Amino acid sequence: MDTPGFITPPPNLIPPRHDTGTQTQRAPSRKRELPAFLPPTAPKSAQPTVKPTSWRLTLPDGTQVTIAGAVLLGRDPVHVEPWAAATLLKLDDPAKTVSKTHAAIAVDGDAVTVTDLHSTNGVFVMPPAGDEIAVKPGESATVAAGASVDLGRYTILVDQA
Repeated sequence: MDTPGFITPPPNLIPPRHDTGTQTQRAPSRKRELPAFLPPTAPKSAQPTVKPTSWRLTLPDGTQVTIAGAVLLGRDPVHVEPWAAATLLKLDDPAKTVSKTHAAIAVDGDAVTVTDLHSTNGVFVMPPAGDEIAVKPGESATVAAGASVDLGRYTILVDQA
């Protein structure tokens, strides 16, 4: 306890040790391999194949567009990161409430998301049953099948094809 930097505890704080003459022995390891129980799986031939879901955008004039990846929407859209390989979909908006490159709609497996690309008049998602969701600029929101997406005053219906 005369070591420099060692702090001496107050008296009676630490009980004295009476086992100073004994040797310490390592206890045997308590690790045991537990059995792994896996759920039964059907043979590969019996497993159902999952058909990829395709999605459809229905524009106000009745035009239907099937999408399979990312789509950039606007009056005159241009490629932006991270959607450099996205399909460009030009929207005819006589009211001019849609920005040049307004939003990105992306299909990822069985989910669809919409991202507001810092548009002037915003992006809103109206689920089939629920309240309107305002998408913040630069952020994404999930779009359920049957929901509508408002780009300004331009409404697009998103559904499974």
